[in-house]
Amino acid sequence: MYLVRHWLFTICLLASSAAHAATDFYGTLLSGTYQPSESFASMSYDGSDTVYNFTLNAFDLDALFTTDAFIGAIAVDAAFQPTISNVTGGTVVSVAPGGGPGGGFDFRFDLTDGQTRLTANETVSFTATFSDPVVLSANSFALHVQGLTDAQGGSAWYTTTPVPEPSTYGMLLAGLGLIGFLGRKRLNQH
Repeated sequence: MYLVRHWLFTICLLASSAAHAATDFYGTLLSGTYQPSESFASMSYDGSDTVYNFTLNAFDLDALFTTDAFIGAIAVDAAFQPTISNVTGGTVVSVAPGGGPGGGFDFRFDLTDGQTRLTANETVSFTATFSDPVVLSANSFALHVQGLTDAQGGSAWYTTTPVPEPSTYGMLLAGLGLIGFLGRKRLNQH
């Protein structure tokens, strides 16, 4: 019996360790006036408690917003500000104080430097190293789209509705299997 419990614990632990990897799709209006017809960006992030790797992909912003639209910042809800390294892609990434709308974010990843910015069909990847452990989820981020027309409100903040990752389904199935196994064991003991 010890081996079965140990085996089940190991499977659940492995499944939960994969929970730090996610891909979120952005397009739900958080603050502003313009709601695009579909998602305009995806952001993947994975890592440990202190080091996360990010990849932000802008879709066709020209078609969904206007030809001057760009993603200017990622607001982040995390207690500690990281250092940024390994930046590759269409723009720069730096950490700036102040977050997104409503005061619910602690800082932001700034994606502009006056010369470069993340525009239509561009990608940027980077590593964020935090001084202390943080837990990041879809609710930890908001994207700031700037360069919108006056009719679109000039700029807006967007958030996401998470799409479950395969690892989430794996954890759910492992949990249901464990509950079924323990329930069957109790029936057999009576």
